[in-house]
Amino acid sequence: MRISMSVERLRVWLLVGAALLVAVIAAFLGYAHYRTHRFLTELPARLGIDVTRETNGFTYSHSGGPHGKTLYTIHAAKAIQHKDGKYTLHDVGIVVYGNDSNRADRIYGSEFEYDLKNQVIRAVGEVRIDLQAPAPASAQGKRAYAAGGDPVATQQGVKDARVIHVRTSGLVFMQKLGVAATDQEIEFESGGITGHAVGADYDSDTGVMVLHSAVKVVGLQRGQPATLTATRAELNRREKQLVLTQAKYVLVGGAKAGAGQTAEAQRMIIHLREDGSAERMEAQGAVTLTDGDGGKVVAPRGDVLLNAESRPQSAVLSGGLRYVADEPLRQSQGEAAEGNASFDKAGRLQHLLLTGAVKLHEKVRASDASALWSERDLGAGRVELALISDKAGKSQLQDAKANGDARLKVSSPTGKPGHVTMTSSDLAGDVLTAHFVPVDGVRRISVVNGAGHTFLRQVNAKGVVTTSSGDGLEVHFKPTVGRAGGAADEISSAVQEGNVTMTQTPVKKPGDANAPQQQKATAARAVYDGGTQKLTLTGNVQLADAGSMLWSDRVVLEQQTGDAEADGAVKASYQLSGKESEPVHVLAARGVFTHDAGMAMFYGGADKPVRLWQGSSQVEAPVIQFDQKKKELVAHGTGSGDAMVVHTVLVSAANAKAGAARPGAGKTEVVRVASRELTYSDATRQAEFSGGVQVESVDGRMRGEDAVVYLQAAQKPGAGNAGTKKAAPALAGPSGFMGGGIERIVATGHIRIDQPGRRATGERAVYTASDGMFVMTGTAAVPPQLVDDLQGTVTGTSLRFHAGDESVMVSNGVSSGVEGKPRVRTETRVKKDR
Repeated sequence: MRISMSVERLRVWLLVGAALLVAVIAAFLGYAHYRTHRFLTELPARLGIDVTRETNGFTYSHSGGPHGKTLYTIHAAKAIQHKDGKYTLHDVGIVVYGNDSNRADRIYGSEFEYDLKNQVIRAVGEVRIDLQAPAPASAQGKRAYAAGGDPVATQQGVKDARVIHVRTSGLVFMQKLGVAATDQEIEFESGGITGHAVGADYDSDTGVMVLHSAVKVVGLQRGQPATLTATRAELNRREKQLVLTQAKYVLVGGAKAGAGQTAEAQRMIIHLREDGSAERMEAQGAVTLTDGDGGKVVAPRGDVLLNAESRPQSAVLSGGLRYVADEPLRQSQGEAAEGNASFDKAGRLQHLLLTGAVKLHEKVRASDASALWSERDLGAGRVELALISDKAGKSQLQDAKANGDARLKVSSPTGKPGHVTMTSSDLAGDVLTAHFVPVDGVRRISVVNGAGHTFLRQVNAKGVVTTSSGDGLEVHFKPTVGRAGGAADEISSAVQEGNVTMTQTPVKKPGDANAPQQQKATAARAVYDGGTQKLTLTGNVQLADAGSMLWSDRVVLEQQTGDAEADGAVKASYQLSGKESEPVHVLAARGVFTHDAGMAMFYGGADKPVRLWQGSSQVEAPVIQFDQKKKELVAHGTGSGDAMVVHTVLVSAANAKAGAARPGAGKTEVVRVASRELTYSDATRQAEFSGGVQVESVDGRMRGEDAVVYLQAAQKPGAGNAGTKKAAPALAGPSGFMGGGIERIVATGHIRIDQPGRRATGERAVYTASDGMFVMTGTAAVPPQLVDDLQGTVTGTSLRFHAGDESVMVSNGVSSGVEGKPRVRTETRVKKDR
C-alpha cells in the first residue's frame, strides 16, 4: 500500500503555477492598462499644443523639474484642425519618461481623432503601446523614438525583458467620464510571454479595468510552457484585487516536475501588493487541480498565500475535497473535509495536513501492465504528510502521521497465474506514523509505528488469519514484486508491546465439518519475523485453543502451521472430555507443540523432570510426549542408558479378599510405578512400562523388566442406574485420563515381589485388583518361588497369594502327553501357624 502515490498527487492542490498566473495577470492586465490610462488622460493637452492648422512633420518635447529633464515627447507626421473643432493626427507617437528618465512609455498609431468639445479621443486603426522601455540617452534618440524608432537600437541591441508591448484597435477615451475602452482584440507581450483578450474598458475614477472575454496568457514557467485562460478578468487597482472568471492554468512540457499540471476555478480573486505582485489567491466554485500523471483534486474553495516572489507559501482547500487518479500502473482516490499545505522558499511542498474523515485508496502494480493490482487503504480523522523534493524538483513523500482511529490496510496478490490469492496486513492505532524510502524511483513504505490501542491483522497465502492488539506497534515492510507479478509491500518484521492479545484462525480443511480451532494468546511482547513467518511471544505468555491452554515465559509460534515451541516455566492444561471433567495438567521447562496433530513434547530441566497429572494420577519423566487427540502419552529419559527415570502414580482402591476383609479395605490407595519408559493409551486404558519396572503400594513392592497396568473403563459423569434416580456407584479412583482405578497388572521378566515377611520370584506376575490376588508363574527351568521367613520356601508351576494374607496356593499341572487330554492339577495350601 503505497500511500506516497496518493500524497504526491495531492501536492497539486498548491500548484506552483499559481505564481505565474498571478504575476502575468498583475503585470499585463494591471500595470499595462494603468500606464495606458496615463497616456490617454494626458493626450488631449499634449495634442493641443501649437496645433491649430494642418502641419506636416512636427516633434515637440517638454522639459521640466529642477533639473530640466525631458518629461515627454510628441511626434506626428501630420496634424489637421477641422472646422468643427476636431483634430486628426497621422502617424502619432507619444513618449512619457520616468522620474529618473531611464525608462520610457510610448503609445503610437497611424491615426488619432480628437474631439476637443466632447473631450473624446478615438484611435482609428491599430494602436501600439510600449511600457517600461529603456529611454534613449540623447535628444536625437528621444525624437527618433517618438517618431517610431526602435528603443532597443539606442541600447546597442541589448534586449530588455521588462519591456511590455501592447497592441489593439478601436481604442476610445472619454475624458469627461475617465473611461477608456475597446471592443477589439488586445495583444500584449513581454519577455517571451504573450497575452490576448477581446474587449476592454478602464475607469480612471474607480481604478477598475475589465477584460471582457477570451483572456489568454502564454509563456514559460521555470522553463516550461504555461497557459492561463479566463472568460473575464477584472483588475481593481485601488482595492489591489484581480478577479478572474472561469480561470484555468495549464503547465505543459516535457518530463520535468509539474508538467501537465492544471488549476481551474469558476472564480478566482488575487490580492496584490503595492508593487503589483501577488500576495494571496482565493478560488471558489469547482476548484480543480490536476497533475501530469492523471491525478485530479476537486474542492469547493481554495486559498493560497504567496511569498514576495509570488511562490506558494501556504494553502488551504476546504468544503470537502476529492482526489482521483487513473494511470496504467496506478489508480487512486481520496477524500477529506479540508487540506492545509505549507511550502519552502522555492515554492516546493513541504507539509500537508488533511482533516475530517480522511480516506485514501490506491491500487498499484509492477511495470508490467498485465500484472495484478496491490491495494492500500488509509483512513483517519487527521493525516499529516512531510515531503522532500527529488533532483527534478518533484515533491516526494517522506513521512506520514495519522491519528483519530487511524487504519492502514495493505493487500498484495500472491501465487501462480490461475491460482492467485491475496495476502493482507491491517494496521490500526490511536496514532500511526510511517516513513517512506525510494525504491526503483518510487517512494515505498518502509516502517510504520503505532501508539495507543494498536491492532495488527494478517492473512497469509494459505488463508490463516492472525490478529494482535497492544499498546505499541512497529512494523517494517519489504517492498517486493509478488509471485503473481504485482507490486507487494510485505511485512518483514513487526514488534508489538504492552498487554498484547492475539488470535490465530487456521483455514477450514476440505471435508471437515467442524469450524477450525482458533488459537488465542496474551503476552507482554510479540515479535514477528516475516522471513520465517514465526511469532515470538515473551512475558507471561498464555496460549489457548478450544481444548488446551499453555503458559510460558517465551513461546515461538509458526504462523503457517500453528505449531509452537515454549521455553521457561511451561505449564499446559488439556480438557480431554467434557467441561465437568478435570483437565490434564503438565509442568515442564520446555515444550514443542504440533498444532494439527495435537501432539506435544515436554522436556524437563537439569534437575526438574516433566510432571503430568490429572486428579491424583501423575507421571514424572525427563521427556513426556502427549497426544491430545488420541489421548496417549509416552514418557522416557533423554538417553539410552537412563535408569528408571519415569515415575508414575496411579490411584486404586483396596478390595476385600474373598472370605477375609483386611483393615483399610475399600479405601483409595496409591500405586507408584518407576520405569525407564511408559506408553499409555486412554483408548485401551493400558499403561505399558518397560526398560525395568518397579511397582510399589501398601501391599509391597514388585520389580520386573516390563509391566502393563490395565485401568478400569472410565464412567461418564452423572451416569446412574437405568430407570432409577440413584447415583452411579463410585469408581475405584478418578475416571479421567489415567484414572478409573487399577483393574490388573501384568509384569514380566525376572519378577520379584517383596512383602512383609516374604518374597516371591518368577518370570510373570499378574495382579488382580478386584480380589487382591497375585499369580506368579515361571518357566520349567526357573519355576516361581515364594520364600516365607517363618514357613520356608514354596515352589510350583503357579503360586497364588493375596496381599496381606499369609496363605499361598500352589498349583502343579502335569500333561498326559496326549494332545487334547486334560491336565492334572494339584493344589497345596500352606498356612502359617497361629
